[in-house]
Amino acid sequence: MPKIYSDEEKKQIIEKLKKEANVLMQEKGVKKTTVDELVKRAGIPKGTFYLFYPSKEMLLFDVSQDFHKQVDAYITNGVLKIIKDKNISMNEPDFSDCVEEFTDVILDAMEITYHSCLKVLLIPESMNLILSKLPDEVLENHRKDDSDFGEGLFKGLAAKNGMRVEAVVGAFMMIIFGGMYKREIGEANWKESMRIVIRGIVLQLVS
Repeated sequence: MPKIYSDEEKKQIIEKLKKEANVLMQEKGVKKTTVDELVKRAGIPKGTFYLFYPSKEMLLFDVSQDFHKQVDAYITNGVLKIIKDKNISMNEPDFSDCVEEFTDVILDAMEITYHSCLKVLLIPESMNLILSKLPDEVLENHRKDDSDFGEGLFKGLAAKNGMRVEAVVGAFMMIIFGGMYKREIGEANWKESMRIVIRGIVLQLVS
């Protein structure tokens, strides 16, 4: 008879699985991350895994979505703080005096990405390995979320300056990919170098 877990135990098991999934994806990539190693690291029986997730891919997707939301929330909260601190009117917002603050928010958000499984899943092959195994309804919701990416503030800023929001998102993705060459750039120079590039995009968005 399967063990019955309390709500607290369920929460702890899911947190353990997500934590280990995040680590394993960064260490081994999507393909080499296995259910066997996930349950071993989480300290649970293999059968217990399938009480929470129908597949490895569903867990990895769940973890990636958590970090995606964390990055989005960090940027949103950072921008709202800038608006409040600078007393910016949302009727006719002017962000031209906020270049340094905007740059810092986005740079810190990039740091979250670099220290999570998101940097692995930005590689199309890795994300496709996960998406190919997801249920249709999950895929449909994922596509909708992607289509909503860039709505709001960044879309408005891009349009105001004659830029396509897709191109702006692509520019930030290029920065993330470039950040994977941290060792080649040099640890001492990496953050300053990234800030220079990000600041260039922000200047174009708020000018």
